[in-house]
Amino acid sequence: MPRIFGHDLLAFIAAVIAFYAVGFVIYGLVFNALWMSLAGYSPQDFAGHEWKIVLGPVMPILIVTGLAFMLQASRRSNLTGHVSLGFAAWLFFMLPSLMYGYAYGVNYPLGLLVMDGGHLLAAALIASAILVWRKVPKAA
Repeated sequence: MPRIFGHDLLAFIAAVIAFYAVGFVIYGLVFNALWMSLAGYSPQDFAGHEWKIVLGPVMPILIVTGLAFMLQASRRSNLTGHVSLGFAAWLFFMLPSLMYGYAYGVNYPLGLLVMDGGHLLAAALIASAILVWRKVPKAA
């Protein structure tokens, strides 16, 4: 089975799907109305932007690829190591990237920062945990 930065291809694909699914559940199912309200969107605002849905998988693929790379480079091979690095990636990269929108934007409320940050935290932890599945530690 092909490997992506030392991670099983099936685990990689499962991690990408899980990352995407977390966002779908949060923004599409559970907190859709809250998200639309916080972001200041109405359904009419999306007219003409429907094509952008094809970009949806790009972010999870890139983020999970980055997590797989960092996990392999750090030689973490167990669940605790994976999840702790997933948390660090969120704390030091994902959350600060979101904070730019809050700190310098005028239309990015704190509630949206919390929602987006929670989404990325949950998704990063779940994806990092999935990546340990079927992982064979790299020989020293």
